[in-house]
Amino acid sequence: MAAKTMRAVHYSCYGGGADGLEHVEVPVPAPDKDEVLVKIEAASLNPIDCKIQKGTVRPLFPRIPVSYVAGEVVEVGSEVKDFKVGDKVVSTLNTFTGGGLVEYAVAKANLTVSRPAEVSAAEGAGLLIAGLTAHQALVEFAGIKLDGTGPQVSSQTGKHTHHSNLWSTKLKFHQELRGR
Repeated sequence: MAAKTMRAVHYSCYGGGADGLEHVEVPVPAPDKDEVLVKIEAASLNPIDCKIQKGTVRPLFPRIPVSYVAGEVVEVGSEVKDFKVGDKVVSTLNTFTGGGLVEYAVAKANLTVSRPAEVSAAEGAGLLIAGLTAHQALVEFAGIKLDGTGPQVSSQTGKHTHHSNLWSTKLKFHQELRGR
């Protein structure tokens, strides 16, 4: 990694909305043995970011917001076996420390999944919150079993039938991310 510093966006107090955000220079992090360094291509805001900014949830400041990111692996920790430099990935960063509004972020390898070529960086970063929301709605509220033991939801018709390959692929992607 040639760069020693990078641009980031952070805030140092609650409230203020977008006016509370500041552009800063921060050191480029180095991955620990179980982490990957990702060059960020897209990041996705989610409800926890709004709650932190409003003061409903209170992490330490200054804070770089956003915990769902997509990008390219540029460095791997010594014990990381599933990823290599150049891999396109989607990662969940620590919810309370955040760190996604940066040029580079470190992510735990067990909270990172490969991003298929047909999924853009923006879609990948947004898929995490959308997938978690859909999963919660289907499993917890609708009582649908997604493990193959009960009725399945078709992403094309909404009726209780076998699910489509697209839905199955997205669900497996989500389960892989959550299961690590």
